[in-house]
Amino acid sequence: MITTQEAFEKYRQRLELSETERKDTIKRHTEVRELIRADFAVDRDILTGSYGRSTKTKPLKDVDVFFILGQKEKDKYRNKPPSELIDAFVKTLRNTYGDDAVEPGRRCATVEFEKNTKDEEGKVLSIDAVPAFDIGDCYEIPDRILGKWIKTDPEIHADQATKKNRELGGTWVPLVKMVKRWNRSAGKPIKPSFLIEVMMQELVDAPFTAYPSEVRRFFAAALDGVGKSWPDPAGYGPPVSDQMTPELIAKAKESVRQAEMKAAIAVRYEQQGRQGDANALWREIMGKYFPAS
Repeated sequence: MITTQEAFEKYRQRLELSETERKDTIKRHTEVRELIRADFAVDRDILTGSYGRSTKTKPLKDVDVFFILGQKEKDKYRNKPPSELIDAFVKTLRNTYGDDAVEPGRRCATVEFEKNTKDEEGKVLSIDAVPAFDIGDCYEIPDRILGKWIKTDPEIHADQATKKNRELGGTWVPLVKMVKRWNRSAGKPIKPSFLIEVMMQELVDAPFTAYPSEVRRFFAAALDGVGKSWPDPAGYGPPVSDQMTPELIAKAKESVRQAEMKAAIAVRYEQQGRQGDANALWREIMGKYFPAS
């Protein structure tokens, strides 16, 4: 019977991309980049979001490609409703993938490669194509819900994640993946998943102890944290927590409360020598990738 520490190490490894997933991701995002570049003046495009920050969990859904458009597109779209540029991206991508596979999102055009698959392993389920304009000190992207252009800087987000991960000796990124995987297994009580990263920038501090204790500490801290307003860490956009309505906050608090209680019981089981029960309960908390034995 493996120990809790060994189980968490296996869990960490299982959340890493396989070679199949890595190759499929490159194939998919390269194809989307080529399609957008064929129809729009693109100065450069970069991988952003949790995939770009290496905090993406399996399955690979919503891989973000950030398209920094040139002056020609800025002259054409910047003074129009932001939804028009998103719709233009949608039109381009539908020409290749079909109407059912491409949908306009809040700030992007989303291509869904696998809509109703039961076998999610080794596959990229969707890619988000995000249009952006460089305005000097940061970028502007369209926001369909707000009906305006909002400022952001994903490169600052990436730098902050890299710095935090370095401060914790390379353990912060795997810890974020673990908590994100819990969030997905629990029905996504915390939205968007980027909010988890923002919270963990503040709620996880050095020195790092061990994955099970740090996960439990996050659950305890999140009881208060999910009710706070969490600003864009780059200092530009709307709060990252703007999707968390009072109703969602209440549900999220209950989810983290239940997770923390079960984690406490799992720790007690381990102390009592009931290692199998401890691992089984951690699997119930963290989801299917956690080894039961």
